[in-house]
Amino acid sequence: MSDSVIFPSIGVELEMPTAHVQTGQTHPVGPFFRNLQQIRELRGQKGELLEYNGRDYGLEFEGGLHSIDNGFNNLESSLGPVPQEADGLNQLHSLINLELKDIYAALDREKAMVINFSEHPDVQISREFYTSVRAPRSIYEYQVGYRGWNHMSGFDAKAQNSPSTEIDLDNAVLGLNCLIGLAPAFIALYANSPFEEGRLTGFKENRLSIWARQMNCSRMPGDRKLHQAPDKPFRNLADYLRWMFGPGTSMWFVSQADHVKNPMDMYLIPNDPPLLNFLRSGPCQGRSFFHNTEKKIVPHIRHLVYHQFTQYTDCRLRYGLNDNGPELGEFMNVLDNNPDKLEEFLKPFINFCYLEGRAAGANYPDAYLTGLDRTEISRSLVVSPGALQYGLLKNLHQTAMLVEKYPWADLLSLRNEAAQNALEGEYNGMKVKDLCRQVVETAAQGLDPDQQWMLDYPLWVLQTEKTGADRALDRIDSMTGSIRERIRKLILERRTVPI
Repeated sequence: MSDSVIFPSIGVELEMPTAHVQTGQTHPVGPFFRNLQQIRELRGQKGELLEYNGRDYGLEFEGGLHSIDNGFNNLESSLGPVPQEADGLNQLHSLINLELKDIYAALDREKAMVINFSEHPDVQISREFYTSVRAPRSIYEYQVGYRGWNHMSGFDAKAQNSPSTEIDLDNAVLGLNCLIGLAPAFIALYANSPFEEGRLTGFKENRLSIWARQMNCSRMPGDRKLHQAPDKPFRNLADYLRWMFGPGTSMWFVSQADHVKNPMDMYLIPNDPPLLNFLRSGPCQGRSFFHNTEKKIVPHIRHLVYHQFTQYTDCRLRYGLNDNGPELGEFMNVLDNNPDKLEEFLKPFINFCYLEGRAAGANYPDAYLTGLDRTEISRSLVVSPGALQYGLLKNLHQTAMLVEKYPWADLLSLRNEAAQNALEGEYNGMKVKDLCRQVVETAAQGLDPDQQWMLDYPLWVLQTEKTGADRALDRIDSMTGSIRERIRKLILERRTVPI
């Protein structure tokens, strides 16, 4: 990687299933954000409450954003970016610890807790429940009402640990390929959701069933493609954009708002063409999704930027463009006629570029983990997915060599094994456990000596051959009662604790 990103800026998005401290039932938060605001203000940190129809759904402050993911029973904290400094990972670790401490304190005021699972183990999702807990984002109306998604299938607080790592645009697609190819290791090491609706699922990371269940029923066939890894690695940025926005896909909407996940209005383009076709087409009449009125829509390069979140694989490439361009026609000419030059063309216009990992399930310290003799295991737990990703991208040459050792199709099949069997997964002679070990070793080579402790949790998982899901299943086997009774006892045992 180039000198400019020796110390990439980093961040993380943490999702957290909440539960009632006495019953263990899923808990849509109430006065949580106001309580969190009070806790932060006592330290001199001012924050602005986000509210919709009299209900608080977030708190914005200088160091990040406290909010909810898709529902009020799944908290979400976006921390960073931490600047380009040698101790960036340690700074992020400190931010995480403070964040969790404050969240636990605010939840305690309403007799609620975060639980150490990547999906609440016992939620009955009804239409009434879905409507009552769904986050106030207008994009969900569009996903359900226009694209035909089964959005309510994900409302048992399926939660991930999503690190973000800055990367030079020249290396971005290579890094993206590596994180998609090595996703089985992240999935297995952080598998933590073997239950759903009070029963065993047969999967150790059942969380990942969300995308097929939400999107395979879409009226847009391309949506089924865009939650699955590509059949082969991307050759370059142009290849990635064509996969995401080219033949067989359907663009979303055009919004006049900067925040495309909660726009005031959305304009639908006739026949929902692939985004690249729309960008080539010239002005057209868009129809309002909410009001059925029409408006002239002129394609702009910002529409490309606004669509960058619309793939749901294990890693996303995120980027921003400055106000100077590029001009849309020039961009399309390079994309169509000189695709190998697209990175070079775009570099002067890039504001930021980072990779967003999406494979690791949420894991948090609980009484069992903090009671172990080795304190670094619980101390490293939450920051370790970010440290793994950081190390792999810092050591990108060796990481790419690791990916190239295996047939791409085998890595994709190994992903399914990792979701079902975690470390015990195997495909075509490849063992998930072996890939995990190689990933941790390669990441360690990209970390400084004073950062190596951040890999203690995945190393301990490999040593014991027990993931969060395995420990949960072992504990259930040692209990008495019906499976639902045992799961509910386990939920209470897995209350997360500050470190």
